[in-house]
Amino acid sequence: MKSRALSLFLPLLAFVTPSLQAAPAISQYGITWTFDKEYPTGQFCTGDYWVVGPVTVTGITTDQHAPGFTSKPGEDGSMVNPGTDSKQGYDSRIGSYDAKINAALIGGQPISATNPLVLKPGSSLVSMVSWLYRSATDAEPGTPKFNGGTKAPRPVTKAGAVLTVLEAAPPKGSFRPPYAGADKTVKFSLEKLDYSKLKNLPPVAGMPDPAELAKRMERPWIDHVYEFLGAMIHPSQNMPQYGRDMADTMGEVALMVLIDPAQLPGGKPAREKLVIELVQFGIDCAGIADSGGGWPPNGGHQLGRKYPILFAGVMLNDPHMKDVGHWKTLFHEDAQTFYVTQEDVDATHSPSWKPDTRGKDGPAPYTAEDIGMPEWSTRHATPGGNREWTVPYRAINGTANLGFVLATRIMGLEEAWNHKVLFEYEDRWMKKTGGIDGTARSPVVAVNMWKQYGPKEVPTAKP
Repeated sequence: MKSRALSLFLPLLAFVTPSLQAAPAISQYGITWTFDKEYPTGQFCTGDYWVVGPVTVTGITTDQHAPGFTSKPGEDGSMVNPGTDSKQGYDSRIGSYDAKINAALIGGQPISATNPLVLKPGSSLVSMVSWLYRSATDAEPGTPKFNGGTKAPRPVTKAGAVLTVLEAAPPKGSFRPPYAGADKTVKFSLEKLDYSKLKNLPPVAGMPDPAELAKRMERPWIDHVYEFLGAMIHPSQNMPQYGRDMADTMGEVALMVLIDPAQLPGGKPAREKLVIELVQFGIDCAGIADSGGGWPPNGGHQLGRKYPILFAGVMLNDPHMKDVGHWKTLFHEDAQTFYVTQEDVDATHSPSWKPDTRGKDGPAPYTAEDIGMPEWSTRHATPGGNREWTVPYRAINGTANLGFVLATRIMGLEEAWNHKVLFEYEDRWMKKTGGIDGTARSPVVAVNMWKQYGPKEVPTAKP
């Protein structure tokens, strides 16, 4: 146990106390940024790199491609301070691509010593490695399954890394500023983390290995592209492609950091690494929201982005992120859950009602008896919905919401969340399913912790 804990702790220690050094290039996750000369560089507490600028980038390259495959202009793209709309500059083979925002190309040509990219302080350079292919059957080993709509792998990117350009070296142990938007102020550090906000719960059956779980979040989760198009460029070596799977992983992390570290494999360093990764994801999500982004309700694509912001705010005692429950940002899980009203009853009995017909038993309108019932709908931006239990996406949202909903409850943050119906609906869903709904299954650790720390009395769910 001691040797394992030390092995987890040593990389963390290196990021807390980094040595400032000058370098002519930086490599991470198979991506190399080459400069015109040496610049002061270092790493944030997450392991992501910073460089003191302004800096001149003369090359962005990768060693991640299989023999026989060479990228073309418009592949292996980069973006500077990426926005939060549906456009991206990483890969030209899907329709969301915009060559004007591909920082790896200047004047249509790859950057080089004679065609350099000059980055001012206050810049985040996000670089991607594309999956290369000649056809669906002639592709790099490991290339994901092709998407029917884009006719390209889903996702189309393999790996991603973030380089932050600052005016001066940040304090030791600093968190990376958000990659989205223009504000690169270094606001947070490890010393601000308040571990007293966490619980020290006894272990439960089905806990994932903390080291393996940490690997799933140790690379940056690049999530700024709006709506379902974001899933198409989630780099597959960094993060899950689908929102449901992102929420499953994030929810497991949210619960594991509440376990007594003395009884956690890897001990205190293992929990600290998970906390750091979850806080950084929260900082990045807040940066996306602050730059005008959001996560509207749509199937299972966008869930799970609110909790990391709230968690980061609590752990860092940051008033802005702690107030996420009152932001105007649209969050998938909140926008899908609602109390049935007379308006919903009327809408589902009107000639204009166009419900999803793919459920097992067919569409079911609401009745007067349903008014006040906590309910779910894949898109409840307008009144309506569908009472039928097996309507598509109900199951996968119920399973994936469980981890972070339970973590919010255990930490006593329901009031701060400010959307009570989400918790009441998840209670209803759990009472009806126990965490398993057809082929959709909540993580085992979430189900077992819900049995221990979920509500002992759940309102009777309507069938």
